[in-house]
Amino acid sequence: MSQVHTHLHTEFDRYPLLRKEFGAYEVDRIINAEAADFHWDSRFAERNFGAYEGFDEGEDGGEIVRIIGFFRGQYYVATCVVDVERRVRAMLRLTHFDSVESAEAVFLAGGG
Repeated sequence: MSQVHTHLHTEFDRYPLLRKEFGAYEVDRIINAEAADFHWDSRFAERNFGAYEGFDEGEDGGEIVRIIGFFRGQYYVATCVVDVERRVRAMLRLTHFDSVESAEAVFLAGGG
């Protein structure tokens, strides 16, 4: 008898519910437009990587943050820019992984 092990993180993937509610085409369109927000909200760990000074004149700076999470059935590591209130402003890089172990290795090594 074979066993299928489901990682705890899969329980928190909002994508299946969103797809059921809005339909595949519509939810994919929304996610593509708001990818940084969806990935930020789906993170389960983060690491600060220092200050970010690239916001518009007159705005407070932010931080560069590396995150690891699970969304749309995949693990990912992303590098994001957040403002002083910890709201995501941009996603600079996103890399997907087939396993949590691969994602964690990149996340901990500072890559991704």
